[in-house]
Amino acid sequence: MISHAIKVRKQEAQKVKKELIKKGLLVPNLKARRDDEFVYFPVFEKSEYGEFIEKMEFEEKEKSYIEMAREEKIEINSISIDFIGDIAIIRLPSHLIQKKEKIAEIILKANKNVRTVCLDMGIKDEFRIRKLEIIAGEPKTETIHKEYGVRMMLDVARVYFSPRLATERMRVARMIGNEAIVIDMFAGVAPFSLLIAKYSKAKKIYAIDKNPYAVKYARKNVKLNKMEGKIEVIEGDALEVIKRLPHANHIIMNLPHKSFEFLPHAIEKGDIIHYYEIMERGKEEKRIEEIKKVCKEKGCKVAIKNFHVVGSYSPAKIKVGMDLFIG
Repeated sequence: MISHAIKVRKQEAQKVKKELIKKGLLVPNLKARRDDEFVYFPVFEKSEYGEFIEKMEFEEKEKSYIEMAREEKIEINSISIDFIGDIAIIRLPSHLIQKKEKIAEIILKANKNVRTVCLDMGIKDEFRIRKLEIIAGEPKTETIHKEYGVRMMLDVARVYFSPRLATERMRVARMIGNEAIVIDMFAGVAPFSLLIAKYSKAKKIYAIDKNPYAVKYARKNVKLNKMEGKIEVIEGDALEVIKRLPHANHIIMNLPHKSFEFLPHAIEKGDIIHYYEIMERGKEEKRIEEIKKVCKEKGCKVAIKNFHVVGSYSPAKIKVGMDLFIG
C-alpha cells in the first residue's frame, strides 16, 4: 500500500515512533520498513520528526486473532493459548466453549504458521498429559518445536511440554559450569537437557523419564540435534535410576505437583538443585522453611537463591522456581 513516510535514523526510531503515535500521525495498519541505517514510518502527513517522503510502498499488518474475533463480536481476551511448533493449544472459559470452532478458525487465519488448533480440557494422568480435542486444521498432534536454535519433536497428546518455560530453561543452561554432571530427573522430551547441552560445556547430562513416549521423543531429539555424546536418555522411575548415577553438580526437578516429595532423594545426589513447584499463593515462605527443615534432617545446609514466580497456574496457585545450593 502506498503512503506518505518519514525517514529517521535507527537510533532515534523508538523515540520518534512514540511521538508519532502520541500525535496521531502514524498509520497503524502498515508495517515500518528498515535498511542498514534508517527506519521508514508510514505517516498521514508531513511532520518535523524526520525527512518526509511523498510516496512509499508499505506492507499491511496482519490482524491479531483478538482483533479478528472482535470483528466477529467474540471477546476472547480471557483465553490462554500455547504455540507448540505448528500447533496452537487453547483453553477457553465455559461461556466460550460453544464458539470453539469459530475461535479456532480465527486463530488459524491469524497465524500463518499454525496448522492445527486443539482445545485443552485439562491434565489427565500421572504423566501430566493434556486431554485434547482437535477443533480446526490438520488432524495431527505431532510437531517440531524450535527453541533457541534447538529442535524438539513431540506429540502434544502423549507427552507434557510447556513452551512458557523457554526463558527458564535458558537461565538454567547459563548456570551450568564446565565439565558439570547434570541429572534431569523428570525430563519429558528433554528440553532442559537439550538447551544445557547446546549452551553449556557440561560433561554429561542424564535425562530420566518414566513416560515411554517422552523417552522415545527425547531420544529422537538427542539425535535430531546431534547431542548423542552429551545426553543419555534413561527410561524409568527417577528415584530408582538416580541411585546408580554419579553425584551431580546440577539436578533439574521440574515435576511441579510432586517435587517436594522427591526432594530428599535429590538432596543426597546433587550440589545445586533447580527446583520447581506449583503452590498456593501466600504459602511461599512456609515452603521455604519446610525445604530448609528437610535439608537439616539430611545433615546439610541449604542456600536458597533466585526464588521467582515462573508463572500463574490458576487464580489460587502459582508456579515458582528456585535454586537450592546444598552444603
